[in-house]
This record gives sequence, structure tokens and C-alpha cells, in this order.
Amino acid sequence: MKKIFSALFITGSLVMVLAGCQKNMTNTVLNSPGTVTGFTVSANSVALSSANDSQTVVKFNWQAVNYGYSSIASYTLLVDQPSDTSGAAAWGNAVKVPIQTGGLSQSWLGTDFNHLLNQLGLTPGVPTPIVIRLKADVNQSTGAASTVPTLHSDLAMTVTAYKILLIYPKLYVAGDFLVPNWTQIDQPGWVLSSVKSDGSYEGFLNFPNAGNNFKLCTQLAWNGAYYGWGGTATTLSGASSAGNCYSAGPGYSKVVADVNALTISYTPTSWVIAGDFNNWSVTANKMTFNATTNQWTATGVNLVAGKMWKFVGDAAYNTCFGLDAKGNFVEGNGSVANFTTATTGTYTVTLDLSQGNGNYTYSVK
Repeated sequence: MKKIFSALFITGSLVMVLAGCQKNMTNTVLNSPGTVTGFTVSANSVALSSANDSQTVVKFNWQAVNYGYSSIASYTLLVDQPSDTSGAAAWGNAVKVPIQTGGLSQSWLGTDFNHLLNQLGLTPGVPTPIVIRLKADVNQSTGAASTVPTLHSDLAMTVTAYKILLIYPKLYVAGDFLVPNWTQIDQPGWVLSSVKSDGSYEGFLNFPNAGNNFKLCTQLAWNGAYYGWGGTATTLSGASSAGNCYSAGPGYSKVVADVNALTISYTPTSWVIAGDFNNWSVTANKMTFNATTNQWTATGVNLVAGKMWKFVGDAAYNTCFGLDAKGNFVEGNGSVANFTTATTGTYTVTLDLSQGNGNYTYSVK
């Protein structure tokens, strides 16, 4: 009996010890609220210019996401064009702006917001819709990603960006039709640029005379490389003894010069606005060239909401300007995508091809 009692006592002691080790465990339950609340913007429409570069032009605010326990969410703003916000690759081209941990707002000075919008390829001087998405994520205490779904809240704005001139390699025109003549000048209307820095330069030049002699120079002086007549109307030479390039005129031409292949081409253009509103006529809405501003302008253009149009440079639609699939202002032929008029009205439409390839712009006001 004694041995049996001892065994029972020991067993009971173990039970008591184990019972003493038990703790009250509390499991934290993470609740997803479903959305981010309080996402607002200080202005639904913003027009940017050099005049408000140093001013705060827009501010976004939102409320902290409540997951049901003390947690710090990480926030990201995505800025994009509406055409990029659907489909399998939705928001794939958005500009992403991470927010400082714990931050519940983001503001931009005019110059910084304009730089951001230029990354989207927005057409300068044109009110353009954009979409801003606020994305909220929460990680585990270890820093590892949580299985809690990412939360979103979207809002729309209309913005007007201004062009930041991108600096590409240039060729400068020096000719007998400039003032002073045979002097290289870095000014709109007399430069060709190489967007890919591959030796191929493009720009639009206005040849004012019946006969126009010129050379293309890499420097704003004669101490750099320069290119002249290559023996035919479509070839160049880099020899110092080469004669002048020659173009008959007067006329406004797209000029493409390849200093590697030593070729040059001229495409005469005279610009019109053609679209649904004028049965795609190449004569109804002619644009006028201003040799002082080096811009083409059409005034009193009656555009109709929902109707499409484009810039057309010749009767055969071989040289046009319109939009690409992302809504960027691009050059092409008649198949380049059209602009769609947002609001019926009478407009002044301007086409500026004076800054060389990569810096072509337009405006509708």
C-alpha cells in the first residue's frame, strides 16, 4: 500500500506542476476595414506653370487605416492616366510615390508635381485627366508581408502640365537665310535633335527663300564638326571642304539628317486640322505659320464634344500628329490615333514643332 500511495502522490505532483505552467493566451485578430477612408485632394483641377513652381499646388490627405489593433500601415501613391488603370497590366505605368512611415499626407510644389506629370508623358498646356490611387499595406511585426489584402482608394483630377524641355544632342543650322547669316544659333526653329543619341537628328525647318544654302553644325561655332553637301541632294559630307546643303523653297519641311550614314531627307509639310467635325478635310481648317514664334496656329476652330481630329501635314496623310496608345503626343501617318474633343466650343489650336524631335508640343485653348 505504501508503494502505491507514493506513486499516486508523485503523479498528483506532476499534475499540479503542469497546471501551474498553464498561461492565459490572447490571439490578436487582424480585421481588414475594406478600404482607406478620408482620401481627399486639395484641388480637383491644377494648372501648372513656372509662376507656381515654388508654391504648394496640391496636397493629398487620408486617415490611418484601422486594422483592429495598434499597427502602422505603409502607404504608396500611384499617379497614372485613366487608360492605364484597367486590364491585366493595370497601373503598370504609374509613377509610384512611397510615403514616409506613418505619414498621412503628401504635398507637392509646382515644379516637383510638374516633373512627376512629365514622367507620364502628358501633353503640355492641355487639361488632362489623371487618376491617383492610395495603396495601404500592413506587414507583420517581423517585417514580413502580411496576408491581409492591400487596400485602395482612388480619386480623379484634371491637371495641366507644362513642358520640361529634354536635352538631346543637337545639330545647329547655319545658313545664308539667317540673321546674322552663317552663324549658328541655339533657338527654336533652327535645331535638329537626336532622341536616341544614335546620330540620327530630326526637326522641322522653315526655309524662307527660293534657294537656301546651309550647313549643320555640332557646336555653336565653326570649331566643331559640321556637315555639308555630300554630292547629291540626299547625302551629307563631314569634310571641311564640302559645299553647302541646299533646299529649294520657300517651304516648311521635316528634315532628318543621319551623320553616321551621311544622309539627309526633306519632307515638305503644310499643317491643317482635320477631323470628324470637318469631314476630315485637308483644306477646311488650315493653320498659319508664324515665322517669329515658329508655331502653327488655327483660330476659331469649332470642335464638337466626342468628335475626333488630328494634325495633318500633307494631303496624303503621310505626316500627322496624334496620340499613341498611352495618350502621348506622337508623330505618325494617317493611322496615328486621334484626339477626342472633351467639350464643344470654339478654340485656338497651336502646333509647335520648333524645338526638335522629342520636344514637339501642341495646345488647345
